[in-house]
Amino acid sequence: MFQIRLMRGLRQPNDFMYELRTTESVGKVWKHSLFFLLISGLVFGVSGYFGIGSEYLAKKFLSLSPTEFQLQKAIFVTGQAVYGLFYATIILYFSAFWFWSMTDTEYKKFLVMQMLVLTVLLVEKVLLIPISLLLGVPEISSPVSLGPIAQSLTENSFLIQFFAGITLFKIWAMVVQFIYVRSLTGKSRIVVLSLVLGLNLLFWLISAFFSIIQFEKVI
Repeated sequence: MFQIRLMRGLRQPNDFMYELRTTESVGKVWKHSLFFLLISGLVFGVSGYFGIGSEYLAKKFLSLSPTEFQLQKAIFVTGQAVYGLFYATIILYFSAFWFWSMTDTEYKKFLVMQMLVLTVLLVEKVLLIPISLLLGVPEISSPVSLGPIAQSLTENSFLIQFFAGITLFKIWAMVVQFIYVRSLTGKSRIVVLSLVLGLNLLFWLISAFFSIIQFEKVI
């Protein structure tokens, strides 16, 4: 029975990959994935509580009474928590399905790999909370992303959002995907790199598209 020890998977990837590749039974993978869904919802909810990501609603909040402000804030925090659940679902299940559908490796093994990826991404989300509060910068200007560089080179909102989605942590997550997918499938570097880049490019494009939509005009 394979034991899902994710921190070991990040610290000792070679040993963890070997065990994952050769195991006959992955274990209680669904229980772990549910745990990650809840943690993701909590992290995004806490981030929303501190107002991170609510920049586009700031002007609207200023015109509200204290009671209305608290109500709108509660709605925003709830929305962020729900988005956290959705985010984790996509990272875990859709990404695992992406790799599984193009290989002959067991789906659960890719799900374990994506738990490692989600761990990295949630660490990034947690670290962005104090960075945003202390430096007063939005996520688009995160010092660990290409957002600040893009803002200095262009005024195109889509391009800025696209490059802001490329961060050191997401590159780390891609490295994790690359080495694990290659180990689990035995496919060539070019094939695995294409799978990993294709998936993440899709995420960055969709994220950039939704980021430039002015939802404040809809609310």
